[in-house]
Amino acid sequence: MEVAILKVYLVFIMRLILEEVSSLKIPTTCSNKGPVNLIDEAFPRIGQLPEGVSVVYDVKSHVHALQFLPNTKDIQIPTRKIFQQCQYFPEEFSVFFIMKHVQMTKHKQCLLSIAHAQKTQLSVCISRKKIVFTFDNKRTRFRSSVLTFNQWHTVGFSVTGSHVTMTTDCLNIRKHKLKRAFPSFLEVENSVINIGGCNSCESAFQGLLKDIVLVPGADVVRRTCPPRTPRSAFLDNHIPTEPEKEIASYSSVGPDWAGCRWMDVGNLAFDVYSRTIKVCVNGIWQHVATHFQEPPKSRELDYLEVYQDVITPSASIDVELFHLPGEGLFAVFANSDTSTGSGKSGGVSGLYKWTEKQFLLYQRLPSVSAQSWCHFFIESNFYLAVANYGNDSSKGTNSTIYKWHRHRKKFREYQSILTYTARDMEFFVINDDKFLAIANHAIGANQEIDSIIYKWDAKERKFAPFQTIATVGAYDWTYFRVQEYHFLAIAQAFNGKTTLMDSVIFVFQKDKFLPFQTIETNGATDWEFFMIDKEAYLIVANAYNYGPQNFQNFNTFKTNSSLFRLNIAKRAFIKYQTFETNSAIDWEHFTIGTDHYLIVSNAQNGGSEEDRLTSLYRLQGVDRFVPVHRMFLEPSADWEVFEDGDDVYFLYTNAKGRQCQVLRARFK
Repeated sequence: MEVAILKVYLVFIMRLILEEVSSLKIPTTCSNKGPVNLIDEAFPRIGQLPEGVSVVYDVKSHVHALQFLPNTKDIQIPTRKIFQQCQYFPEEFSVFFIMKHVQMTKHKQCLLSIAHAQKTQLSVCISRKKIVFTFDNKRTRFRSSVLTFNQWHTVGFSVTGSHVTMTTDCLNIRKHKLKRAFPSFLEVENSVINIGGCNSCESAFQGLLKDIVLVPGADVVRRTCPPRTPRSAFLDNHIPTEPEKEIASYSSVGPDWAGCRWMDVGNLAFDVYSRTIKVCVNGIWQHVATHFQEPPKSRELDYLEVYQDVITPSASIDVELFHLPGEGLFAVFANSDTSTGSGKSGGVSGLYKWTEKQFLLYQRLPSVSAQSWCHFFIESNFYLAVANYGNDSSKGTNSTIYKWHRHRKKFREYQSILTYTARDMEFFVINDDKFLAIANHAIGANQEIDSIIYKWDAKERKFAPFQTIATVGAYDWTYFRVQEYHFLAIAQAFNGKTTLMDSVIFVFQKDKFLPFQTIETNGATDWEFFMIDKEAYLIVANAYNYGPQNFQNFNTFKTNSSLFRLNIAKRAFIKYQTFETNSAIDWEHFTIGTDHYLIVSNAQNGGSEEDRLTSLYRLQGVDRFVPVHRMFLEPSADWEVFEDGDDVYFLYTNAKGRQCQVLRARFK
């Protein structure tokens, strides 16, 4: 009897235990989801942007991004929207940001946070001195000195076990212990993701964000970085020939999926088209294994159509596109005629703002036969610099640097530099030092005149002379970077007797520029540097054929312009392809989808109407660059290509009249 009662009791107890066990939820972590771009999740449509957030176009980097201002409202995503059918936040994960901070303060600015019931599960805050990574309410501090102000960076964090690793651009890797329970079992339910603002930081993020990508279950940042290779302590005036040191070009971040550039090497990027993470290795964006491997969308250019006529104060030699954070896209034209306007010497150049898909006149800037403009940031300030040719070629003329005033929302004169028939200005940065190269063309009939490179004096807050370089008929400076080597190419047009002469490439070595290579050119007016896959290219615009080589002065505007490719073994740029051009003034390289293009302005001197055609070339494998479009346009002197949403636009200057034009690309 007692045994029977005991058996019934045991059965009852076991049934209760089984019912309790069956009612328990087995903990599941969200570790099987592919990469998630939180920017896309938070901003599915541009028309729904909250207050304080706007879509901007970084012209220098050719990339759209979101700008966050101090008045940005809370931007939240329910964590459940990202993680479904799982209970806990991933124990191992990576999160990385493609960002540019435009205003750093001593207060910590919030990039991202995930909070549950007022408790911070994850956050990333950045200040002038440190980056604070918080996970499971435990803080880990990193130095922020690895980030350069107003430059694009990829900042990645990987959490594995009891460590967190911060990787910036794959150049700096810092690993710290992470004090946390393992496993953490941080609940997903009722958690909220905040972008650009959070309680754990003192203020909202102020800058540009392109992507915030979260990848559960993998240390993506560490796995995708290429191995670090030693760098030469000195250049010895040659490019090394080690096979592991491939050549790539200089640019800020702005992924071109057909080929990445020098400053992208090692960077991670999230391709919103293929929904995959990519890393730049030796000039190629390579896929990182993820759950999504859809091929990227591709567009094939069909033709260009006239979109807008832009009436400028006078004929235009050059146009410069730039983006002002918080203000939008601008175009400033170098207007060469001093007989119009109300500038100091009777001339002005026109500054236009891209408003509702068209350029509208915004400000008139005094200039004296302007030849070119360049823009740049120094610290938190934005500048425009104009190269003035002047009214009298026998005398010096002041070229001007303008500074943007945030409150007035206008440019005001900041510094004047004495120049001599200046043709071009080029701004560049080497090891945090800021330089401005000015091409002085001639004094009267004397073409042999020094050009000056200026360096920014941080104490005086002015540009001061840094190096004098002997030039002959200087027309254009072009800066480019190959690995850790900095180059300046000068286009020299005329020596007083002939246009057939050498242009020079200089390399920065031992705190100065030294001659690296000379290349024969014929009335050179422009250099264009670009990358295709692993190869570095330079193309020259030859504008005029005058001198003993053409003693009859026959068809002086008909010249051959040449494309050169860097040969590492020979340590020199070698001629790769020759183009028949008609007074070529400017080359512009651009990409659409996976296609590479070159556009040339055959403009100034003209012959027949056929000679003044503007030609567009596309790279076609072993055929190299092949002409695919020939356009009857106004005489052009400079080209710029930009995007607005899905639209691609072409802006060119009119070398002989006031009517410049914007063209829009049509696709097949």
